[in-house]
Amino acid sequence: MSGTLGDTFGKAVGNLYHGGAANVTWERALEDLSAADAARVPASLPHSVAQVIAHVQFWQAYLLAVIAGENPAAPEHAAGGWPDPGDWETLKADFLRDAARLRDLARDEAFVQTPDRQGRPYGVALTNFAGHGVYHLGQVVTLRQGLGLWPPPSGGDTW
Repeated sequence: MSGTLGDTFGKAVGNLYHGGAANVTWERALEDLSAADAARVPASLPHSVAQVIAHVQFWQAYLLAVIAGENPAAPEHAAGGWPDPGDWETLKADFLRDAARLRDLARDEAFVQTPDRQGRPYGVALTNFAGHGVYHLGQVVTLRQGLGLWPPPSGGDTW
């Protein structure tokens, strides 16, 4: 991937870490959400916003560790990727910081072509993780709707 195609790919995948062109941003989806509300689980739904964010952050941190040359152990079962959310403000800040870092990496044309430890370009992992995040962004919107906390103060539409 080179030139315009690489730049276009990087912007498209990178934007998914922000929320994507067709979605609200993560910042807006989390806007004005208190720790108490983030911890609430709507009736008949399995998770809270804080639990979903902790899950996505777990995998963002995992990918960044792999990129840094570390060899983090993958969870043995899916439940291992759903850690306790801990402090909401810290979790939210870490999540947004790491999403921004992954967005920057997705926009780095040379990096996305660099082979990972399995020999695949990092662009593959960045695309997969971006899709995972956007999937859960939709969950956060649904959770907020279930709590009667949607739209956020700045609005729920992107256009």
